Formats: sequence, structure tokens, C-alpha cells
Amino acid sequence: MRVLYASDIHASHTHFFSMLSVAEKEEVDSVIIGGDLVPHYLPERARYGQIEAQALYLKNTFIPELADFRDRTDAEIYLDLGNDDLISGRRVLEERDGELFHLIHFTKQPLTDEVDILGYMMVPPTPFTIKDFEKSDSRENPYARGNRISVQGYISANGVLENTVLDLSTDDTIENDLRELSKGIDRPFIFVSHSPPFNTPLDVIYNGNHVGSMSIRKFIEKWSGKGLLVAAFHGHIHESPDRSGSIQTTIGGALCFNPGQGNGEGAKFRYLIFELSGTRILPDLTP
Repeated sequence: MRVLYASDIHASHTHFFSMLSVAEKEEVDSVIIGGDLVPHYLPERARYGQIEAQALYLKNTFIPELADFRDRTDAEIYLDLGNDDLISGRRVLEERDGELFHLIHFTKQPLTDEVDILGYMMVPPTPFTIKDFEKSDSRENPYARGNRISVQGYISANGVLENTVLDLSTDDTIENDLRELSKGIDRPFIFVSHSPPFNTPLDVIYNGNHVGSMSIRKFIEKWSGKGLLVAAFHGHIHESPDRSGSIQTTIGGALCFNPGQGNGEGAKFRYLIFELSGTRILPDLTP
């Protein structure tokens, strides 16, 4: 099976179309998008507001283009929103879930007859204002100490923007979510998490700090140690490969990737293509 993986296609309004073009040209069997789907710049936002602008993009551009792509190819698509997307837009995606594509957040989907795909899109607290996909990493370590964050922001789950303050003392954590997700693991799987694992070449921001998830790293260590984790794919930190010099690392024997993403008008679309042979992954690192 030939698979294209990309994340953070929101970084340029052309990345989505570049991704579909590459996937068709390379004749991949599956496309996996690891979060952050909606472009930063939406002209409709000034007229309709942020929630409606994102929903209109998903309805009028994202879904129709995916439908056209599926008409031309047999590729399966696996995706979900990320921390820069409003969770209110997921209602739009849910209307086509299981038919046009497969939503992967906090769920398990069959990727092949031998391998599942598990998705998890929450990230530890950030400095940014959208908080729909943020929560404490763990109760003992809500976020990597020394990193700049903001607990104040807004959420959109009720269809309107509502101010919120993250509770860093709650038991509703990434650690506990992953413990729950683990209950469904019964065979080899690929893990797709928007946040990269902490203290790796995959989570380095511009100032050199590591901002990934410690709980996600422990999850990878646990399941690679059990021999069931085939590979892990991440995003979120666009610049990390440029800062660290690598798009991959190995944790407990499992390969982990963050191809990064080019930012802004004219930026290069970054992606990874890999072959999944049985339960072995053979990456093509040329991009």
C-alpha cells in the first residue's frame, strides 16, 4: 500500500490542492491528513465571522474537491481537524464521514487487513487563542515547563465563540485520553497525532524549545515496546524539521515522523510518501 501523509495544510491556501495533485500523480492508495485543514486566510471571515467562514470553506471547497479527487482515484482518505481549526466545523465533516473520508480523532479505523490507524488531535496548551483542541498533557505536567502558553482563549463547540480558561488541574488530560484509546488496541497500528512527542527532532519551535507532548511520547514508548506500533505521524510544529534538521526519529524501535510544512504564499508543500508492506513501513524521504 502506497500512502501520502501530510499535516497542517492550513499554512497556505494552495497546499490542499497541491496535496491532491501529488496524491493523484503518485497514484497513492491512501491519503492521511494529520490535522489543521482550514487555511489561515478566508476572505469570507470579514463578512460572516470565523465560525461560518470555516464552515463555508469545508462545505464549498474542501468537501467538493475531495469528492472530485475520489471520482478520479480509488484512494481512501483519513483526516481530522487540528488545533487551528474550530471544532464547530466538524459537524460539516461528520456528514460525509465513512463515505467520502474517515474521521480519525479519538478512534480506530482499519487501514489494511493487517493494520489499523489510530488518531488523536488534541495538543498541550499553546500561546494561541483557539482552545477547542487543547488540554493538559497530564495532571502532573500540564505542559512542557519553560514554554510560553496562554490558558485564555475561546471555544466553538456550541456553534458560537465562547471565552474560556483552560483548567490545568483537571483530570481531563491527554494522558487519560490515550489510556482510554489504548483499550481498543488489539493488533498492529499506525498512530496519527497532531502533536509530536516531546523532546525529539519533531517538536522544536523557532527559539529551540521543545513543545511536544510527554504523554504522547509515553504512549509511543509503550506500544512500540509491545511490538504493535508500526509508525507514528505528527505535525503541529511546522518549522521543526528546519530547526532540528530531521523529519524523523525513532522511539522504542518505532519510526516517528513530522514532515513539517511550508508557511505562506508560495511556500513549498511538504509531505511524506511511504509504502506499507504487511506491518512494515518503508518511507520515501525524498520530499
